[in-house]
Amino acid sequence: MKDKVLAYWRGLKDQEQRLLLVAGGVFVIFVLYMGVVKPLQDGIKNAQKELQQQTELLAWVQESVVKLKASTPKQAQSNQSLSQVVNSTRGRYNINIAKMQPSDNALRLTIDSVEFNRLVSWIDELVSRHGVKIESLDLAQDSQPGYVRVSRLVLEN
Repeated sequence: MKDKVLAYWRGLKDQEQRLLLVAGGVFVIFVLYMGVVKPLQDGIKNAQKELQQQTELLAWVQESVVKLKASTPKQAQSNQSLSQVVNSTRGRYNINIAKMQPSDNALRLTIDSVEFNRLVSWIDELVSRHGVKIESLDLAQDSQPGYVRVSRLVLEN
């Protein structure tokens, strides 16, 4: 096979050999560009887009947390205890509480993984309908997009 290729190559005119060398060079450059450079550029663009989206999400989450902390509680509409209010409302939002520690007029909660929008809606109901005050809220991003882990949520009457 190698001998046939060399014999064919030698049978070509000098001008044809140069043309094939140039065409081969252009082909190698094209393959390198399409196989290496282009995917790297696309990956960089996608990473920048993802970073922008995550930055916007973080800003929105921080803004929502500030709004929740700053909201003034209304008078409670029922005579239920804080733990009763939490237990009666969490089911509607699929909030799975991992740990609940009552103390005096406060209730400390730990929530493993919850969709952020559900958490905000649940906290909004607690604050606006039941007069609960958010004393502190510590959360971290979960491995699933749009989900958070609440390491500490302290509620007060």
